[in-house]
Amino acid sequence: MKDPVGRGLIAGAAGVLAINLVEVLLMKLNISETPLWQAGGIVFLTEPALKTPLGMAIGIFSHIFIGLVLGTAIAYYISCTGKDFAVLKGTGLSLIAGFVVLTIIFPMRQVAVEMQSSPGDVLSALIDHSVFGALAGYTVKRLQAAYETENKARAKKDVTVSRVNYIRFLPKPLSGTNRKVVFRKPKKI
Repeated sequence: MKDPVGRGLIAGAAGVLAINLVEVLLMKLNISETPLWQAGGIVFLTEPALKTPLGMAIGIFSHIFIGLVLGTAIAYYISCTGKDFAVLKGTGLSLIAGFVVLTIIFPMRQVAVEMQSSPGDVLSALIDHSVFGALAGYTVKRLQAAYETENKARAKKDVTVSRVNYIRFLPKPLSGTNRKVVFRKPKKI
């Protein structure tokens, strides 16, 4: 895929799906108490507003939207810096985003106080961001590698076609002449 935004959206969607599965597992193990949609929605709404059906829908939408934006940021970062260590780059960028949310945005807005006071929820957020970043980085690397391989094959095909066309359109000898071009060595003086 040529477009880094497209690669990022696909990687973000894959990452959001993966962290939702991880979060279900962490909630079953009683490590996490706050669902992801609630953590995503608390950025926009107050806690009582989040508990309404419309608040829940806004929380789910914001959680998906934040994942898509972060996936796009990872895709641009990898396309600018190269696909070497893409999983590590994706994980690092996602963890930075997690730290920004947990240490700056939530305290500044004075929201999710119970999430910040629960070590399980913080651990869950770090695990989620690690999984998201690793999967997003891997997905971007695969999509970028597929595009580069396709682009190289297309370029090679274009060069081959242009050589064939060049040979095909070389001027032909005049009809009815049997002249041969003979190259002679220059005479020594």
